[in-house]
Amino acid sequence: MANTELNTEAKILEAANSIFLQFGYHGTTLQQIATKAGVNKTAIHYYFRSKENIYSIVLLNNLSQLLDVLNHHEFYSAHKSSAPFTPDVTQNKETERIAWFLINEIRTNNQFIIEMIRTNDKISNLITSIFSYPENLDLLENLITNHFSKIINQGLLDKIESTEQSLK
Repeated sequence: MANTELNTEAKILEAANSIFLQFGYHGTTLQQIATKAGVNKTAIHYYFRSKENIYSIVLLNNLSQLLDVLNHHEFYSAHKSSAPFTPDVTQNKETERIAWFLINEIRTNNQFIIEMIRTNDKISNLITSIFSYPENLDLLENLITNHFSKIINQGLLDKIESTEQSLK
């Protein structure tokens, strides 16, 4: 039974991560998470108690993942001569999504994020670690720019294709 509980909790967390990254805190409902996870909404309350709790876990996990990528990039950049390659974090689709999510949440949900930073030492430390270094800010800017360019290019390609179809 414990294995089922872990699987259910993991499914909920995975679904929450996906939905929050796509729609942000305010655009996400517990019903969306429950539907994606294939569970009843009460299961979310059982495991996480509230939308705020599951969001803070998703935020913490994504901040940790982003910091790991930035640290990994920093290591390879500092040791270019000894490394066989320098990973380009701007080409990592998941990292782009995380950076886009974080920047968008800070912009649109800043009071809630500020409160989470004030009350959650882990989140506060991760935010400080990410945003205190100019190199990280440059990488985040590149990630956001790449992501935004892809969105624009995809939108333009869709418009061109639909225009071509209507001309035929």
